[in-house]
Amino acid sequence: MVVVASAEQTRFAQAQAQTPLYDALVNYAKSDVTPFDVPGHKRGVLHPMTATLGEMTLKMDANSMQELDLLSHPVSVIKEAQQLAAEAFHADTAYFLVNGTTVGILAMILATCKPNDAILVPRNCHKSVMNGIMLSGAMPVFIQPTVDQHFGIAHNITLEQVKKALDEHPEAKVLLITYPTYFGAMNELEAICTWAHERGMLVLVDSAHGAHLSAIQQVDAMQAGADLATISMHKTGGSLTQSSILLQNTTRLSQGNVQKVLNMLQTTSASYLLMSSLDVARRDFALYGAEQLEKLKPLFMTAIQRIDAMTHYEVLKESYMHKQFGQAYDWTKLVVRVNDLGLTGFEVYSLLKKEYGIQAELAEGYVVMFVITYADTAESLNRLVYALQDLEMRYAKTQSLQLEMVVNDEINPIIMTPQQANYAAQEIIPIEQSIGRTSAETIMIYPPGIPLIIPGEKITQKVVTLYNYYNRKIGNILSENEFPEKITVVKDEDQ
Repeated sequence: MVVVASAEQTRFAQAQAQTPLYDALVNYAKSDVTPFDVPGHKRGVLHPMTATLGEMTLKMDANSMQELDLLSHPVSVIKEAQQLAAEAFHADTAYFLVNGTTVGILAMILATCKPNDAILVPRNCHKSVMNGIMLSGAMPVFIQPTVDQHFGIAHNITLEQVKKALDEHPEAKVLLITYPTYFGAMNELEAICTWAHERGMLVLVDSAHGAHLSAIQQVDAMQAGADLATISMHKTGGSLTQSSILLQNTTRLSQGNVQKVLNMLQTTSASYLLMSSLDVARRDFALYGAEQLEKLKPLFMTAIQRIDAMTHYEVLKESYMHKQFGQAYDWTKLVVRVNDLGLTGFEVYSLLKKEYGIQAELAEGYVVMFVITYADTAESLNRLVYALQDLEMRYAKTQSLQLEMVVNDEINPIIMTPQQANYAAQEIIPIEQSIGRTSAETIMIYPPGIPLIIPGEKITQKVVTLYNYYNRKIGNILSENEFPEKITVVKDEDQ
């Protein structure tokens, strides 16, 4: 059967085949120019990294100039590249980001929240969300996501939870959602956006792990109706690390205000290597992304079957997510439950790297997660399957590991805004003595970067217990003070 492309499909493909920023940068790198501007390496002259990175890489590490446009006020090739990205990702406007999705999340919050504004946020959001709330002076209203005790992870918040939170906090004007979650859970985002907009709310989406969603025939954040969304093209879209895109639908939000905030946050010396990689990755995603992932999926499903056939592993599947939690699932997040080996996910994560050269994305108490992208092959999947099989034979214990507390299923009480706690008088005390006090710092489990406690929250016994578990047994706690097993708290007289 021959499929004939429509006129619109032909126009889209022809437009998306263009890479205006990348082409301009290559032309500059090939030109005969003697630079008396920055960067100081002068197109790689005598640079020690030229031998490893290549001459063209150093020549493409350029400064803003007329033919290369300016990220903070784009009028030519950057503007054109961003317009193509907006079309590819179903948005009205796109902004290139050179400080990762983190700067996009900060910009989303600062463009929509004023001091003391209430913002609805899932409690398993990324640390950058907490930082954005702190910078804005907003008051977070946390929604506890659905907790899966079997896999030991949190999934997504639901429409009913959002409705309940807004009924209890009708003053909230902004809702932020993670979609998909780091473990691939996707809620009914379209229905949530529709309902929130009817209530006069703006919807912001952290879609750091969802750049590829439309390529696997899932509704992406912009298609669902989000007002602003960030996508990490470097995570699943093929651009260079630290390059991301902020997307905007302009129906309810001014484009000028978002650009203004971004200009306050982003460097005036934006990396052209990062921006041009976004231009090229966007082109390849728009033209080939769906085809590449469609070819990969059968290979991936075969790998899942082989992992499931082993005794001590269980793979998180879409059918399980639908049945147990009523949520969709991003199949490119391979979540494997490993505690039936008698090992934690953190131990398996470490063994895979040390013994087999397999670098997983992240681990939790019961699971290890692997990110699958268009760049994977039958060879890479076979190597992963073999490693899991051999690890099972060598390291499996006779009893399954059952932890008393796998994931926090409670919301910490909020005593003051994160900004108020950050600027209050503070002291550092042993964490064992901190129960009942107000935290003045963020303590984070990394990866994946989800805070255990943030400034302004009351420290509970459960927080201390989780801290001790992750810090003493796993060692993946990141805190903001330099003293082990201590925490910065607000002095009592400032509460």
